[in-house]
Amino acid sequence: MHPYSSEKYSNSLFHMGRAVEVPEWGTCVIARPVPGGREDIIGCYPLSIMKPDSDLAAGLARLRAGGFVSAVLILDDFHRPSIEALGHAFDLFRPFKTHFLHRGPLANYKPGKDHRYKINRANRTVTTRPIELADHIDAWIALYDGLTGRHNLSGMHVFPRHGYEMLAQLPGVHTIGGFIGEEMVACHIWVMHAGRVHSHLTASNALGYANRAAYAVSDASVKYFADAELINFGGGAGLGNDAGDGLTQFKRGFSNDQAQSYICGAILDRAAYRELSGRDDVAGNEYFPAYRNPALTMQAAS
Repeated sequence: MHPYSSEKYSNSLFHMGRAVEVPEWGTCVIARPVPGGREDIIGCYPLSIMKPDSDLAAGLARLRAGGFVSAVLILDDFHRPSIEALGHAFDLFRPFKTHFLHRGPLANYKPGKDHRYKINRANRTVTTRPIELADHIDAWIALYDGLTGRHNLSGMHVFPRHGYEMLAQLPGVHTIGGFIGEEMVACHIWVMHAGRVHSHLTASNALGYANRAAYAVSDASVKYFADAELINFGGGAGLGNDAGDGLTQFKRGFSNDQAQSYICGAILDRAAYRELSGRDDVAGNEYFPAYRNPALTMQAAS
């Protein structure tokens, strides 16, 4: 079982909601409260893992019978049923983000000129090594708290300490730390299963940024996973694809391939969905579920 599909992992996301098993899909999802005492479904962070032969209709029927208003999941290109099956089963199915990959042996790893320069500069001051996340929880939390503060992240993006402690015990979790002296200035948490590696969380502090520690840590990560089939660095910042985004440019520089991720959405209770959002269908590129659109939340608060 992929770590992301396990009940143990979904339970580590207790700050998002409660774990719900969907055996027809071979995975777990998260139930979140919505107004009126209802709940809706979201896939586990950062993506959902589905069996290729998932019975999509039966899984949706299970969630519908559970009284949930809607369901939304993010899938990558490597752990999912066919595009045709997904498009038929879900009310919403469309491309989400481009993921940046390194595929194949280390001989295929050829960062661009700018990345090579920054990696070399970083390696003059930053020492990298694999670490046990459980032994560095406090240092990791300090790094990630700095990141959430810089980018004003809140809600589901703010992970509690106990969640990290549970994550650290999960099979397949690997962590690469970047140090200047005894201080951890950057860290990247990865999840590996069946030869495929996915970026989970990464953060640096001010000293790490000043010394380009993320370049050293990412370079060390590619070399650490030299025998992997692929390393998925994930996508850029925000909800879409922006070629000029700094995070996109950073990840592209370590990759030699790309793959698509997808968003899937289903309205499970149309009457409740209409009550919450004023509509009972899915239109164009509208935020889904519509009643959770951050723009509408900000308008209501202003």
